[in-house]
Amino acid sequence: MKVKQLIAAALLLLGFCINAYANPILTDLPASTYVTKDGLDWTWASPVNEESWISNTLYAPSLHDGWRFATDAELAQAPTLADFDNGAIQSVAYWNSFFTHVDKIDLASGFYASTWGHAYYETLYVRDTIDIPEPQSLALLGLGLLGLIGAVHRKA
Repeated sequence: MKVKQLIAAALLLLGFCINAYANPILTDLPASTYVTKDGLDWTWASPVNEESWISNTLYAPSLHDGWRFATDAELAQAPTLADFDNGAIQSVAYWNSFFTHVDKIDLASGFYASTWGHAYYETLYVRDTIDIPEPQSLALLGLGLLGLIGAVHRKA
């Protein structure tokens, strides 16, 4: 009986000592996890900039539809720490297997990249802004189509 209790205690202790890994969230990113600037949606994806770093896997931007690495020209116009609401706007849980935080000092100091290769840099991903027509624009389009249909019927 003591052997079973010893084994159970050892397994329980082992469970507390092992790091937990989580899969990234695979749903679409909510608007609260990115900022829009100059026609691009920007997301703060990770506190590291390596695909595999210690116990973390940073997934490619293509894990979520439409997201991609920023070009150098785009990265030169990246949002600031203030734009990301001092780190409150971020999406680490959507791209990482282990990390859940961002390093504000790194972003504020200019230590960020988009393509991988800078272990201690923050990672930013981008996507082209999705334009959703405003209700007024849709109403105007609808009225225009009705007018066109009326004009065709009148000629017939």
